[in-house]
Amino acid sequence: MPQKAAETGRVAMTRRIHKAYAGLSDGERRVADAILDSPAELAVFAASELAEQAGVSNATVSRFFRRLGYANFDEARQEARRMRATGSPLYTGAGGADRADPISVLAAQEAQSIDATLSRLNPLALREIGAAIAKAPRIRTLGFRNSHFLAQYITAQLAQMRAGVAPMLLPGQTRAEGVSALEPGDLAIIVGLRRRPRDFVQTVDAVAAQGAQIVLLADQTIRAAPARATWTLDCVVDTPQFADSYAGAMSVLRLLTIEAHRALGDRGQKYLERVENLRDAMDELE
Repeated sequence: MPQKAAETGRVAMTRRIHKAYAGLSDGERRVADAILDSPAELAVFAASELAEQAGVSNATVSRFFRRLGYANFDEARQEARRMRATGSPLYTGAGGADRADPISVLAAQEAQSIDATLSRLNPLALREIGAAIAKAPRIRTLGFRNSHFLAQYITAQLAQMRAGVAPMLLPGQTRAEGVSALEPGDLAIIVGLRRRPRDFVQTVDAVAAQGAQIVLLADQTIRAAPARATWTLDCVVDTPQFADSYAGAMSVLRLLTIEAHRALGDRGQKYLERVENLRDAMDELE
């Protein structure tokens, strides 16, 4: 019997399948195996296509999803599409990939991500952000999960051109400890691409409450946080293949670096020369 919607919504599909697997019929197990082999396909398959892949009847497919607690196949497919939209790696990567030439496919998709992201940018906003990077007493960067390495990238780029650039959180610190050090006039560059921690918006709220200006790099799955940000830069990360693309986001961060260098002018150039001279003296780079 189908469970109540509020109950089924708390349990991921793959968990339901594993929990029910021992009690499934042979045909239902073939459906379960087909889904577990490639959960992403469920977001694009019709019920008849899933039945054909599993080698069972449409009735078996319908019975299988009712056993899991869904009203019907369409309800399960909508859940798979929702998980795909949020960036769950289990539900991305279905369809669209030409296995005969994966390099050309990837190159085209990365180019599309860059073009779609850069077309969303406002040149005036970029100039404003560049000026803010130049003027802020301190700059702090923040990113979680895959967004973390993007935050590290912009930290390293800006730290070559001016002092006072550092991660918001030091290793071992709680978020409250890092955020509490911000003061009015500081600039926080926050990267929040999907899939973010559940309390991400709360963290952005806390940064805004300290009086810091906020540059937020996000994708279209975010809702509340942009209202707290001074500037929000929309990045396209979704592709037909497995794993999100960060090519567009990296291009935005490089643009911010270029605008910051322009805004800093001679001050930035002198600081960069100082860094380079010290590198030479310490014989750090080849």
